Amino acid sequence: MKIVLLLSCIALTCAKRFDGDQVLTLFPKAPAHLKLIKEFGSIDGLADFWSPDSADLVSIGKSVDVRFSTKNIRVVKRKLEKVGMEYEVKIFNVQSLIDNQFDVPRKSKAALAYDYDVYHTADEIIAWSDDIAARYPSLAKSETAGSTTEGRDIKKLTLGSKTTNPMFVIDCGIHAREWISPAVCQCFVNRMLSSYGTDSQVTTMMDALTFIVFPVLNVDGYAYSWTDDRMWRKTRSNYGTVCYGVDPNRNFDAEWSGPGSSSNPCSETYYGPQCASEPLTNVLQDFITDNNGNIRAYVTFHSYGQQYIYPYSCKRQDAENADELAALAFDSTEAIYAVNKKTFTFGSGHATMYLAAGGSDDFAIDNGVPISYTIELRDEGRYGFLLPESQIGDSCTEIYPALDVISKYIM
Repeated sequence: MKIVLLLSCIALTCAKRFDGDQVLTLFPKAPAHLKLIKEFGSIDGLADFWSPDSADLVSIGKSVDVRFSTKNIRVVKRKLEKVGMEYEVKIFNVQSLIDNQFDVPRKSKAALAYDYDVYHTADEIIAWSDDIAARYPSLAKSETAGSTTEGRDIKKLTLGSKTTNPMFVIDCGIHAREWISPAVCQCFVNRMLSSYGTDSQVTTMMDALTFIVFPVLNVDGYAYSWTDDRMWRKTRSNYGTVCYGVDPNRNFDAEWSGPGSSSNPCSETYYGPQCASEPLTNVLQDFITDNNGNIRAYVTFHSYGQQYIYPYSCKRQDAENADELAALAFDSTEAIYAVNKKTFTFGSGHATMYLAAGGSDDFAIDNGVPISYTIELRDEGRYGFLLPESQIGDSCTEIYPALDVISKYIM
């Protein structure tokens, strides 16, 4: 009961509220529509772009998900109607979804087992990283790979019967508000460790590969999304401006400061004062470059959209092995569909989504990792970033076979 009350305080009372805020899906079909959307994006605090990440990435013919506050929603709708832009209300009350995210009953304090069907705070995930490694000392090692701006540990888990096998690197939680991402990382780690020795497929993969898992990279931002602002996306660094945070997935050395990123510190796609300015960026970049030639695959989990994205996103160019990446993505998405009948699309970032320089997947493929994907998890927008806990289990189980496909391919 105390745990439930604490979570209620965090989610309902202590943090910024979004009562009456709505997420609209806009359908721009003319230059005038595009102009209005860009005007929305130019006013700080007016529009929170959910998909794509900013007004600059909007194009005619592609739908746009945007959150507007309750105080602005009527004016926004009038302006949309004035220019003849079609729209639909995707989420009628954002706060209602936030309140209902915690829809799985908490286990009693007497229950010793870690609950993988609920969302966990940053502190809980950090503690879990050490605890699960201690529980499986012959198969797992927990290390602090670096420290955040606010002094939190960035944890790295190494899984496998050997630490010298070819590596499969997986990270979660680059963007703070995408809570399903760290949840899936935790499920995956537990599955690989708890099933070793009893599941022949898992055992074979753990014997052939070394899995490197960063369960939550943007620890400061993730913590802030629990305590202060559920919609927080960026890091929590500040470089002497009125606005906090850098978009970590615009901060990597992959055409840094290029298209799809912003020089405005108040933008959700702010690329930072310099390349790799953020501690988490340095941690991941250093690990990839230090292990150049030994990492066979890299996956970064995000939400939402149900998509497999492969390089490049930073430029209008396909990776040299685009055919290989497409074929493997096809097999992986077919494996996902076979579990829960969820459809995941796939393609290169620049062709299927939008240009976005400074991403981790592009950095990985440019630094010796042949198989590199961004996987956008559930859903397709009904809940967006506010996926309820009751969907964590299915999100995990449908991703397992997809990762198995990649693992078997690189073994």
